[in-house]
Amino acid sequence: MKKEEKNRGKKYNKISYTLAIIWISSMALAGFFLPVFLDTLPYFKVKAIEVEGNNTIPTYVFSQAAGELKNNWLFITENNLLEKLNYLTNNSVEDIKVDRVFQKDGVILKLSVKERKPFLMVFEGEKKIFFDEKGVPFFSKYIPEKKPYIYTHSVKLVKDNFPKLKNLVEVCENHIPLKDIYLSDLGTFVYTTDGTKLLLPPLEQIDQDVLDRLERIYNISMEAKEIDLTTQGMAVIKGGQ
Repeated sequence: MKKEEKNRGKKYNKISYTLAIIWISSMALAGFFLPVFLDTLPYFKVKAIEVEGNNTIPTYVFSQAAGELKNNWLFITENNLLEKLNYLTNNSVEDIKVDRVFQKDGVILKLSVKERKPFLMVFEGEKKIFFDEKGVPFFSKYIPEKKPYIYTHSVKLVKDNFPKLKNLVEVCENHIPLKDIYLSDLGTFVYTTDGTKLLLPPLEQIDQDVLDRLERIYNISMEAKEIDLTTQGMAVIKGGQ
């Protein structure tokens, strides 16, 4: 009796082992062939792309991004398409929505795009980079240069102090359009389109008090060729009438 049970146990173990090998082999084959299978069926292919909201980025860039994701709707999600597009456009796409229209011979991708809009342009030597209103750096070769121009020895300085720079730009542009801003360790030098020069503390030291003093000078409509706000609590105005 014990011998029969022992033989039955060995037989059961052998069958279990065989089934396990078959299952593992089947999963391995499925894992190998399934991507190839899905990639060849017309139903999963992207046959056309429709794009709206792209004001500067050419449509072919979106086709290129989809192509690098195998032109297969199973592999194209909003997240990975956005990541691919920002790789191709140097972070120029803020957001994207993807809708799919299914047909027998493939899928039409309908893309709704939100491009980043330049707020100002920064020059660090030969390097050029845009910043949007949220302080996100990007560069698109499809966008023309945007004033005001910011000249600096460090893009990081702009990135770390972007709220201060944005507030300065907005205060000035509420009165006179800006031309150039030079950032250095010694100070901030602002030039407007009417030829006025502003001397301000270094960017990281510009606070609300400096901006308030500048606002008051603009509000009294005083014409000036040079405004010096580098001394705390004071404003030196030259060339005023």
